[in-house]
Amino acid sequence: MSFIQERLKTSLEGGDPQKIIRDFIFVKGNAKLGDSLVNFIYSLAKSGVTNSTTGTKVSDLILSHAYRSSLWTKTDYLKFKGKKGQVADQVEALVLFFWIQNFISIDTYVACLMESLNPDKLHHPREEEETAISAFKSILDMCYSAWDKIVQTRKMDSSPSPN
Repeated sequence: MSFIQERLKTSLEGGDPQKIIRDFIFVKGNAKLGDSLVNFIYSLAKSGVTNSTTGTKVSDLILSHAYRSSLWTKTDYLKFKGKKGQVADQVEALVLFFWIQNFISIDTYVACLMESLNPDKLHHPREEEETAISAFKSILDMCYSAWDKIVQTRKMDSSPSPN
């Protein structure tokens, strides 16, 4: 775990996991730092797929569409509402949360994006948007699966043990 992760990590002990993640996501500074992380991992993945270094800004539209097609919308864990910019901010904070908590590494995020990005669609803006939405949906689904395991483990740990 990096120094910054250790400093920013939120304790999940003894609290309601859904409240903890919601509280984290709605702190504006977390969305700003998450924006930088999202742009960084996408730029790394795109550079890896195209074999050419690049720095790319991920649009609010990409993140909001990815969220709306992700597993998060099928549950009561998190329901993001609002305009695309608000949803994108929440997605950025969510991606940051999973990295800070050391649940998903930057390398894992980048590998997931690289696996999902279609290199043939990265040279035309409209096609890149489509493949990026799909790739970020994969990231969000990976976050969801990690979160679901945490919640299920907490439920098992708090259930009464048989005598």
